[in-house]
Amino acid sequence: MKRNRFYFGILILILVMLIVWASYQLLYAGREQETHTISVIVNDSNHDRWMALHQGMDQAAGDNNINLNFVSTGTFTGVEEELALVERELENGAEGIIVQMVAGAQEFHERRQLFDGVPVMLLETDITPEGVFAITGPDNAAIGRALGYALKADLGENLSGKTIGILCGNEEKLSSQQRLAGVKEALTGASAEILWTLGEETELADDANTLLQMPPVDIVLALENDETERMVDLLQSDKTRKKSLLYGVGCSEKAVYYLDKGVIRTLVVPNEFNMGYQSVESIAKQLHYRLAKAEDCEVDFLVVDQTNLYASDNQKILFPIVQ
Repeated sequence: MKRNRFYFGILILILVMLIVWASYQLLYAGREQETHTISVIVNDSNHDRWMALHQGMDQAAGDNNINLNFVSTGTFTGVEEELALVERELENGAEGIIVQMVAGAQEFHERRQLFDGVPVMLLETDITPEGVFAITGPDNAAIGRALGYALKADLGENLSGKTIGILCGNEEKLSSQQRLAGVKEALTGASAEILWTLGEETELADDANTLLQMPPVDIVLALENDETERMVDLLQSDKTRKKSLLYGVGCSEKAVYYLDKGVIRTLVVPNEFNMGYQSVESIAKQLHYRLAKAEDCEVDFLVVDQTNLYASDNQKILFPIVQ
């Protein structure tokens, strides 16, 4: 009798193992275990504004068996320089590409055959509203609205008679267009006057002389991290503009530092750690699973001022640390 029970137990154990094995095969049949290489190309890759993004990517690479190549770059002078880097990375064996477009989308669209069969993820901005490649980034129109609403909440009736200048970044990028539209939507009905809107129509994005030529205004809204830093520098050096109130988008240590010092009144901070993690994970799924498809991923953002800068939840996003 005991022998029969023993054999029955062995039989049950074998059946359980077969079920577990079959379930594993069903779930992971399409998965390849080898390491894949993903190249990441962003403008001025050594800038500290990419710190959180890089940390998120590193963590996702470790979690997904990915060899991550965060390409060292300087400030791009144009889209052709960036596309040449993309082509070089593909020739060197990159199996997936994550890229932050620095300028207009037309060149990427015309050269999309470069990416034939290679998973591609765009950061922050898409080529068209319908989407040609997958995108990981925040809702840019919502970021613009958040900045405008923060201004209205801060000043309220004191906006009457005020003048506003807007630094919108590269106007060829869809993300810049969306943020600008969001700001204008939020300021609809406000009694302040938008005196000027300055975009980057030239190849070089940091032409300080152009900004110096713009008349001083009471309020400046900066819609990109670089634009926020440019305005911080100008406020520190130009006495005629020291009274301008600055509301910006950014995530660099410099932007957070000057928020803490009161030079920036409010900072809208995209969750770039999450953007980095999600972008790598999405490409990894396509490389590891034959049937996986590229999917867009929207990440959140913070609205931070001096009253909530040191809140623990905000600190986790502003200064993420990968364990």
